[in-house]
Amino acid sequence: MPIKTKESHARESHNKRSLDREIIENSIVSLLSFVKTNGWEGYDPYDGLNSELTSYISGQSKWIRIFFIQFNKNFPINLRRVLGIKKGIHIKGMGLFASAFLKLFRLTGDVNFLYESTCCLDFLKNQSLKGRYPDHCWGDYFEYQSAKGTLTSNTINIPDIINTVVCASAFLEHYKITGNEESLVIADSSRNFIIDALYVNCNGKAFFKYTPASEPNVITYNASTHGVSLLSNVNTYIEDEKSSEITQKVMDHVISKQNPNGAWYYGQVKGRELMQIDFHQGFILDDLYDFIRYTKSSGDRYMKALLKGTEFYRNEQFLPDGRAKWRWPRQYPIDIHNQAQGIITFSRLSEIESEYLDFAKKIAFWTIKSMQGGHGGFYYQKWRYFTNKITYMRWGQAWMMLALSCLLEKC
Repeated sequence: MPIKTKESHARESHNKRSLDREIIENSIVSLLSFVKTNGWEGYDPYDGLNSELTSYISGQSKWIRIFFIQFNKNFPINLRRVLGIKKGIHIKGMGLFASAFLKLFRLTGDVNFLYESTCCLDFLKNQSLKGRYPDHCWGDYFEYQSAKGTLTSNTINIPDIINTVVCASAFLEHYKITGNEESLVIADSSRNFIIDALYVNCNGKAFFKYTPASEPNVITYNASTHGVSLLSNVNTYIEDEKSSEITQKVMDHVISKQNPNGAWYYGQVKGRELMQIDFHQGFILDDLYDFIRYTKSSGDRYMKALLKGTEFYRNEQFLPDGRAKWRWPRQYPIDIHNQAQGIITFSRLSEIESEYLDFAKKIAFWTIKSMQGGHGGFYYQKWRYFTNKITYMRWGQAWMMLALSCLLEKC
């Protein structure tokens, strides 16, 4: 048996890294081709009311509206053409694509990626709700109905914190890479929107509302941490004492809601916990990591919360082969959004624990092999005995583009 020298080990390691990068790069190229072939347009899991027919039938009935959304979201055959549901360009999806392309430009120096990111950002400028609101903010392009309330915005006239943070973060990344001052101004304006329209501090609870119209007794934990992430990030370029105080208060409240096992539930309605655990755990971990980095916080409790939460995410929400459980502890379906978020979070947290990079690769390679079609797009969900092959543009393609870019950045 031949004895392997240090040089041969190093050569094997280099060859493996090269092969890993090749797999990731090929997947990105195929995915980009799929996205551009479709002109950035696609369906969304929650677009069931984006049709004159479904809107007419449902009228103002909350439960019929919910039925159309949930039926289209969960039925494995795509009936949207039959129902007249239109494809659209998802605003948050374009923010995700912009951030991914900026990462790829920084990695490769390929100006085509910078051009693609600029196209996405130009679209976001046109879709900004500044004018209806004092500052830059964004919402969805379709109506949505839930048991807790309605977003009926004549398509895009109600901003929310998640869309706003994703879009503003893309502009901030553009500023970091290009020095474009307008992009920094837009990101700072979004920070003002979050503070002025969404911040709540009462009865010992500091958090950000989901929308300006949201009731003050409804808390979504990952929405709050998303706001913290953006505010902390912008504050490294434009310091603001009020913003710093708010981010710490909001993060302290979210930390206080972490369960003993390290997990966070989805949120709270009128004091009752919404006991849903899925990819939102990854959101919170990413945001907490951003808060620690951007504020240079020396508080032990933040790092302890991050490590404890990551341990739960790694050991309880994922299977050893890289498949994410749908909603803990339920295993199926394997959802593309869960997969993408796992790749993002473990890629980023490999800066703390190197083993996480190997696990991010494991998630990515399983996902590429099992959920990416020959056309380059990623399928929605994989069940035990069948695959839902709908290719949602925002839910699957945009998140996977960002995930693979994050992974390539660390490889």
